[in-house]
Amino acid sequence: MRNGRALVVVAIALIGVRTPLFADECTEYGDPPRPYGPSPQGQLADAYPVEVLCPARGGELLTWTDPNGTPRTACLHTPAHADPGAPLPLLTFLGGSLFPDDPQTPYNGFELMMDSADLSGDSARPGFILLVIEGRDKEHFYPFPDEHAWGFDHWYRNFDRNDPEMNVDAATIDHFIAEVVGRGIVDERRLYLSGWSNGASMAILYGLNTPGIAATAVYSSPNPFSDLLDPCPQAPFGDNPRPIMTVHNDCDIAGICLTGSEGFAAEMAASMPYVEYEPIRIDLSQAEVPECDPACSYSGDPMELATIGSLRHVLWPYLWTEPMFSFLRDHALP
Repeated sequence: MRNGRALVVVAIALIGVRTPLFADECTEYGDPPRPYGPSPQGQLADAYPVEVLCPARGGELLTWTDPNGTPRTACLHTPAHADPGAPLPLLTFLGGSLFPDDPQTPYNGFELMMDSADLSGDSARPGFILLVIEGRDKEHFYPFPDEHAWGFDHWYRNFDRNDPEMNVDAATIDHFIAEVVGRGIVDERRLYLSGWSNGASMAILYGLNTPGIAATAVYSSPNPFSDLLDPCPQAPFGDNPRPIMTVHNDCDIAGICLTGSEGFAAEMAASMPYVEYEPIRIDLSQAEVPECDPACSYSGDPMELATIGSLRHVLWPYLWTEPMFSFLRDHALP
């Protein structure tokens, strides 16, 4: 098992979790798989016409049915100059919860940069292939209205590819990445991950537990191993200890800077000190600052969500996109 039952109970007591899941329901992979099915929030996200708008922007709609029988989709953007003779990096993006992933990459500018951004270090191979994978409708350990909504399950940390009960979101990401790599136009030394919020946590977890992923750079991620409301926290682990960069607002929604940046940094230093982890914290002007704003903590009181941090959470840090890309570029596989 990843953690002993006693350690789980102690960890839960320390963070003061108030959820209906009891410690004896925890598994060796953390929480049981989150229940899935339709919710009002998820149905709104599912109504977004990705099958129309992805191709309308020049993307290719990819489809698959996951092991739970849930239809899954992804939008693939491939620069016209991608060629087996000059393969390009593949950047897989996992979006924030509540909202569909597809509109998040026009918003953060990734689609505008995919023809020219330098993720390879080779001027003869500008740009990158962009794969945007959609989440699914399921329960979360997040406050309302995100307690049951669109997103990824980073609480059930089963990445055993030989286990039919492995995390179905991980299986979905596996499938779509393999489909794109199988086309022969991807530089397999440069399989990168990025994400936002819930998708950022999944990107960190997936990258640490998927050999072949070169590096991960994300924005505003909750702690993927012991988020504040997670009743089954675990110490960070993974068999692919590749570099990670996180960018957090010093004041963010639900205390994410304190838990997902400072807290996660401390856990990584204790459990995986050999992983290169670069936590960046930024103020309202997007200037780097040394620490989180302690006034933007979260204890479960809904009134604590009514802060500038909640607004900043949905604003992409455009000044940090190029540093994130540089971090990825500098950390290709050997």
